[in-house]
This record gives sequence, structure tokens and C-alpha cells, in this order.
Amino acid sequence: MKESVGPVPTTLLLVLAFLPGVAVACSNKDAVLGVAEPAAGPTVSLGRDVQPIFSANCATAFCHGAPLAAPMSLLASDTISSLVGVPSCEAPSFNRVETGNSAISYLAVKLEGTQSTILSAGGCAPCNFDAGSVGDCGGRMPLSGPPYLSDAEIQLIRDWIDQGAKNN
Repeated sequence: MKESVGPVPTTLLLVLAFLPGVAVACSNKDAVLGVAEPAAGPTVSLGRDVQPIFSANCATAFCHGAPLAAPMSLLASDTISSLVGVPSCEAPSFNRVETGNSAISYLAVKLEGTQSTILSAGGCAPCNFDAGSVGDCGGRMPLSGPPYLSDAEIQLIRDWIDQGAKNN
């Protein structure tokens, strides 16, 4: 006659039922916990790809060039120090460029003209600088638009940010 151990606890049954799924999920040898892999594609270069967009559309006289009429310079010599890891004057809770994350980089917000979402959440602040001031998160950039940057140009800048906003 067989001896009975008693009813199997429900928790144990659930653990045993999900174990094969966990084993399969953990079998990805390339997985890194908490780190998103960048999208495969060509490396975007600041000097080759992004700076020419800034130079032609942003780093112009009385804007983000010389003479400066904005809270930051986008001249080639200043781009990294003006953008990467620097809090936005207009929305101080956002960095102008958050390395590796264009979704929370204020530069992308300004280029796409979506700063109204930050304004409606109360995230804008008056921004005073040598040449003037900006309120309510300012306008879409470039301020002289339309035309604004093309979707392809904005995506190139986003890709540069997502790839680490390197000074390359």
C-alpha cells in the first residue's frame, strides 16, 4: 500500500508550473538586466551627422550662434558642454540631452514642438539669460520655422542621443 504525503500546497504547484517558462526566459545569453540594447544601425556621429544640422539651422547669428541670443550655444566648439547633462533653463527638471535617452531629453521636445505637455504639467519655468528671457517653455525650434527640421533630421538627433550623445 502507498503512503500519502498529503495535499500538495498550491504555491508549490504554481512554482512548478512556471519553472519551465522561467528557464526558457533566462536562456538568453545576451540578456543584461536593466539595460536596453541600442537599436542596431549605423553609429551617428556628432561631427559628421548632427553638428551640420545644428550649424545650418540653429547655430546662426542671434540664435544659438554668435552673437548669442539664446540661453545656450550650439556652435561646434560648445555643443557638448551646452547640451549633454545640462538642465534646461526652460524646464529645469529635464536635461537638454539625457545621455542614452532621447525620450526624456528636452532637446527632442523642443525640436518636435511638444513642450505643451511639460507646460500643462507645470514643468516650465521662466528662463532669463543675457540676451533676454523665455517663458512657458518657449516655442518649437528652430524658432524661424516653419519649415522645421525634417522627421529624418530629428530622428538622426534622437539616434545620436540614444547612442550616448558622444563627442565623435
